[in-house]
Amino acid sequence: MKTKKAAKVPTKAIEITENLEKRSFALLRITGYFLLVFSLVNYLAILLPPQLTNPNWEFEAIGRMVDNVWSILLGFTFIFLFTQSSIINGKQIATLKFLSWIALVIGIFYLLMLPLGINNSLTLYRNINNQFATQQAQQQEQIQQITERLQTVTSPQQLNSIASGLNIPIDPNSNKSPEELKKQISQQIQTSAQTALDTATTAKRGQTINLVKTSVRINLGTIISGFCFISLWRLTGWIRTIDKNV
Repeated sequence: MKTKKAAKVPTKAIEITENLEKRSFALLRITGYFLLVFSLVNYLAILLPPQLTNPNWEFEAIGRMVDNVWSILLGFTFIFLFTQSSIINGKQIATLKFLSWIALVIGIFYLLMLPLGINNSLTLYRNINNQFATQQAQQQEQIQQITERLQTVTSPQQLNSIASGLNIPIDPNSNKSPEELKKQISQQIQTSAQTALDTATTAKRGQTINLVKTSVRINLGTIISGFCFISLWRLTGWIRTIDKNV
């Protein structure tokens, strides 16, 4: 049985000719256009449907646009890559001029998102504080109601019923007086309230830290992204003035 001969591996080095160089850069430009189309679809998915009165949605949308900015930047970079021997026809010049101005528009758009991002950051911070304050007010109101109820109860059975409803362990066979039971229940309520306060405070601190980290990343990202696109617009000025230089 004959065995197939292994494919021969070229032993000589291959020189990258001018034609191959042009094809390589053409491949990058095609990839750039695909990246722009992909970015457009991605941004539409982020922005639709809009919820312009929802600070959570706005903040998340800005963050996602900052996180996905790399695809647009790479797309523009690949599209404007040319070699010294490249030939750009009239249609390409018009397209490149249009994309150059689009880069400026996108850069301004990212910079304009900065005030919105800062405002949403402050709004979300206030929401965290308001939520914490509301929880504490509700907890204090509940404690006040239970305390007032304890003042009107006199029998051990009623006190045991209150303790059972609050999941406070009390020995039903205890010989403690109603006043002692009231004191025990009050102490347990205060202990539980302090534990709940500590837990809520820890959660609030964690939410605040995460918000600050995310806010710095997003708002700083809008500034960097904006200046990147404006720099790209400036560096592609040659295509906008190409008619004057001919």
